[in-house]
Amino acid sequence: MLDVWVTPHVVGSLDRHSREAGASTFAYRSAIQPGEDVSLTMPWSLESYRYQNGLHPVFQMNLPEGRLRESIELSFRKRVKGFDVLSLLEVVGRSQIGRLRFANDPDVIDQVPLQSVSELIAYDGSEELLIDLLERFSTVSGVSGVQPKVLIRDGVHGEGESFAQSRVTVKGATHIVKGWNRNEYPHLAANEFFCMNAARRSGLEVPEFTLSENNQLLVVKRFDRTEEGEYLGFEDFCSLNGIGTAEKYDGSYEKLAKRIRQFVSPELQASALEVYFRSLTLSCIVRNGDAHLKNFGVLYTASNKPVRLAPAFDIVSTTAYIKKDTLALTLDGSKRFPAAKKLIAFAKMHCNLQPAKAKLIIEEVADAVAETVAGLRQHTLDFADFKSVGEAMLSEWNEGLTAIGQNS
Repeated sequence: MLDVWVTPHVVGSLDRHSREAGASTFAYRSAIQPGEDVSLTMPWSLESYRYQNGLHPVFQMNLPEGRLRESIELSFRKRVKGFDVLSLLEVVGRSQIGRLRFANDPDVIDQVPLQSVSELIAYDGSEELLIDLLERFSTVSGVSGVQPKVLIRDGVHGEGESFAQSRVTVKGATHIVKGWNRNEYPHLAANEFFCMNAARRSGLEVPEFTLSENNQLLVVKRFDRTEEGEYLGFEDFCSLNGIGTAEKYDGSYEKLAKRIRQFVSPELQASALEVYFRSLTLSCIVRNGDAHLKNFGVLYTASNKPVRLAPAFDIVSTTAYIKKDTLALTLDGSKRFPAAKKLIAFAKMHCNLQPAKAKLIIEEVADAVAETVAGLRQHTLDFADFKSVGEAMLSEWNEGLTAIGQNS
């Protein structure tokens, strides 16, 4: 059994179902503070919440995937009998995205080792940084995604001061560090760096991000923290749809728009739908086939406070690696990347945008992508080993611009 925290309070407990294999049960405490519901879809109740397929969606939302998950499971399966998803959550649940924590010992919550972000960015050694980071931070990295990534806590210290001597007041992870597997998606960090640059130029809100000088790592400041260091509630649209991570590619962009109208506060819906359409347009142009349900989310200070759309994140040109990749979800019943006409129709029908406004947004996003091309082209020249990926991205972006009638 695991205590479930809406930091800084325990609000309930999560356990395996006593009579149903593979199921889990969550029970709230008899009373909680207003706004401390664990999910917008799971309000406080005297009755327990049972989920048949592993963990409830909001609890499995931040479980590691891919290489990070493999490394954790390999390490713990040898030592923990019956290691399962609840066991995995117990390992990484003390530090994760959003305000939920999972731990029976309050002293371990958000106890993340220090790592200077500036040193990571400036590192120019030949050693494989990612392997070291995975070894040091995997057990405090409750963050989903197939791309190798960890949560770190930035340690800022003065000249001549060691981390042990530095006076660090920030508690918990401050940044996400993303790398890439040479055998699968080489230079994924640089790929995302330029896609996020295009997103920022497109007028989308994005977290602070920096590409390390050796081209190995993308360092992203967490957007689910306030300036005072308080964690915000975060839920992706798998959680809001009541489905697990395995179903992140099941659904449509039309239904996602419907969920935005359902969960984002009424006074923020119009701007959220416009942002959503702008983000979808960008993914179509840069050929991002991974804009699935987990790559959109909402933020809130408390479950009884205003809910807004989260900043844009995890945008990459997937067709640079998978030439025939498609949209992650369906649009008008198809997963083919759409032309401008279909995007404009979608904007009118599902985002409450007039055709003239939708057309203007498409033009603005296309201009932003075109403006980002120069930096991408120069990076391709500066890093010889990035050449094949960079040239593929340039080709795919040009194809995306052509498809919407905005060829550069």
